[in-house]
Amino acid sequence: MKHLKTAPTQTTFFETYAKLAKSITLSGVFAQVVSALTEIGGIFAASYSALLPIFPDLALPIAGAVALIGTAVLELGLRVLMPHTVDAVLYRRYSGLHLPMTIAIWVLTAVLLTASGFLSFQNSKTIVKEYAPEAEQITTTEADSIYQAATARHSATWQADSARIAEQYAAQITAATTAGAGKVSAAKRELSNIYNKERRTGQSYATQKDKARQLIADREADAAAQISALQAAQTNATEEARQRYREGIAKAEAEHRAATGEIKETNQAATTDRAATVAAYGLGLGWFTIVCLLIFTAAVILERIHAKGSGISEKVELSQYDLNPAAWVEAWQALRDRVQYNVRSRIQAFAERTPPPPLPTPAPELYDPTQFANIAVTLKIEREAEEAEQVIYLQPKRRAIGFRTRQTEAEAHTKQTTKKGKNSCAIKGTPTPTHETPELRQLKQRLKDYKKRLGKHQQKAKAQERTKGEATRRTLEAIENNRQWVEHYTELLNQAEAAAKAGK
Repeated sequence: MKHLKTAPTQTTFFETYAKLAKSITLSGVFAQVVSALTEIGGIFAASYSALLPIFPDLALPIAGAVALIGTAVLELGLRVLMPHTVDAVLYRRYSGLHLPMTIAIWVLTAVLLTASGFLSFQNSKTIVKEYAPEAEQITTTEADSIYQAATARHSATWQADSARIAEQYAAQITAATTAGAGKVSAAKRELSNIYNKERRTGQSYATQKDKARQLIADREADAAAQISALQAAQTNATEEARQRYREGIAKAEAEHRAATGEIKETNQAATTDRAATVAAYGLGLGWFTIVCLLIFTAAVILERIHAKGSGISEKVELSQYDLNPAAWVEAWQALRDRVQYNVRSRIQAFAERTPPPPLPTPAPELYDPTQFANIAVTLKIEREAEEAEQVIYLQPKRRAIGFRTRQTEAEAHTKQTTKKGKNSCAIKGTPTPTHETPELRQLKQRLKDYKKRLGKHQQKAKAQERTKGEATRRTLEAIENNRQWVEHYTELLNQAEAAAKAGK
């Protein structure tokens, strides 16, 4: 389908605004490009955030495809619908079937314009935020390193001091313990000498013993006091070292907090400045997209007014491909026809190779066992001189099959006698054949049916000879089969008619 424009009939109007119309058209294209670029980012971001939890591996390509398709729907839809919206006003398409078309076009154009403007305006801040340089952030690495070094230095000092104090006082406590134990041992030895002296002299030295015991107690107390004093001194020295460690750590932490606080304030100021910049430029870009949308609308309106004023009209040139079904529809139909042809040709070939059904076997006679009890038999026996073998023949009453004509009571009990030699037997109850029995009618009807089928297939064979030059194998086999049936039932009918005549 080709869209052709006629030459302008109002050349003066055309020439007056030709340059303006060309510039306006380019402006409208530029405005749509800007609008599309601001829309595609917003659609992509929304699609990606929605698809990422569900399809983490396919979220990126699917979101890109959705963004491209959504942007194409909006911009191409506006490019097609906007001229029709303007033409509906210029050419007053408000009557007949033009009215519902005009209403639908206006509604769709309003929806697309609103969606395009909203997406472009909202996505402007996102675009500016994405492409604006990040705020310069000062790291706290140096301050952290200084703090960690100071902490490690104070910890090492504390460990060394505590170890030195423990070692120093441990030696003093050991020496004091040893000296005290020696003094106590000497005092105990003096008490032992007094006891030995008492045993040698036989005299009592109670006063000296008391003094010796008091000396032992005094020396033990002095030793314990020295050890306690040393332990107290060790505790004081350790606490002083610990206090120096705590003060050093607290000073390092204060210096670290001061340093990091200044860095955080600087970073926060930079972040605030960037947010203000993004907000300002994002708002400006948003309003710029709205202006571009207005430029696009004005460009389409002026372009259509210029075309109407110049007397330019659009013609549509159709080709046969525009009227034919879609290519994929014809491809599907061709594939379907090929499959149908292959399947049905195989079925037809299989059917032609299938032989006709064989002739049926003669149906067995049916008897009514309830009538055997009512058979009346009359026996007549004749004896010969040579006493030949006596044979008695009994003919039972056959079951009535099909629709028979009514018989009188006398005809129903007619006797038939069959003789062989000089012996005979008459059986009552055998009916006399009528003018035309049901067997004859059935045979005639079957013969008529097969003759009709034979004639039908013969006509079919003649038609095939006229169209194809020869009859098909299946038709010839059907003709031969029905001919055999006709001959078969003709022979049966002749035999039945001969039997009926003989019975009369």
